[in-house]
Amino acid sequence: MGKALNSALSKEYDITSVGSKDLNVRNENEVRKIIKSNEPDIVINTVAFLGIDPCEKDPIKAFEMNMMHPMRLAEISNEFGFLLVHFSTDAVFSDIKSDESYDEYSMPNPVNVYGMTKLGGDMMVQEISKKFYLTRISVLFGDNDKNNQFVEKMLYRINSGASEINIADDIIGTPCYSKDVALSIKNLIESDLEYGLYHVVNDGKGSLYDLMSEISDHMETLPVIVNRASHKDFSAIGKKNTNTPLKSSKLKPMRHWKDAVKEYCKSL
Repeated sequence: MGKALNSALSKEYDITSVGSKDLNVRNENEVRKIIKSNEPDIVINTVAFLGIDPCEKDPIKAFEMNMMHPMRLAEISNEFGFLLVHFSTDAVFSDIKSDESYDEYSMPNPVNVYGMTKLGGDMMVQEISKKFYLTRISVLFGDNDKNNQFVEKMLYRINSGASEINIADDIIGTPCYSKDVALSIKNLIESDLEYGLYHVVNDGKGSLYDLMSEISDHMETLPVIVNRASHKDFSAIGKKNTNTPLKSSKLKPMRHWKDAVKEYCKSL
């Protein structure tokens, strides 16, 4: 997400990019120091301790990165007067029981440590910061130098020689193209929309299997067979969110995620 934001904003804004090698967000003094030295007008927080099982194994780290860090940023945003843009997730919801999708007015109900700590961060930002956009996204894909998102992990496995991959068709979300999200964040920053919570997602919904099948279909040279599976086929410590698609009732819908996949595959 950070890479896409850099690309979308760098032509019109002076950007200071801060990664995990530059900053320990669990250390408030380091966070405060880097903000004080740069005096930013806007701070965009894409930091998170990702993954259901990693958060179950290390809930203290999840609490500190997903909840306490946004809380400190919210406090510091009031002190320095910058606009805070904070990223959240569909994992703050439990499985929806109908064909609907969660919007900004839906009641959160997390089912695991990851979701609970992310919701905690959301609440801190909303309660403390005077100038904020809280933006929720779902299954993210896009140009990435790391293998820390679902699609990139699968592509890494394929590039490492996997001829078949088994993908759950019963985990449903809203695939989000990082490039589209970043442009929407730019528009949000430059708009007159009131501060608050926004779901920033592509149109439509689909399973993890749908997403990887769509990518495979658009990349004829991809030497892999994508097989249907269930999330129950894969061992897990924490309870999984299996049906948490998002939509926005406050923003105009972005293009359908399948159209975004076409562009993503061309870029690959």
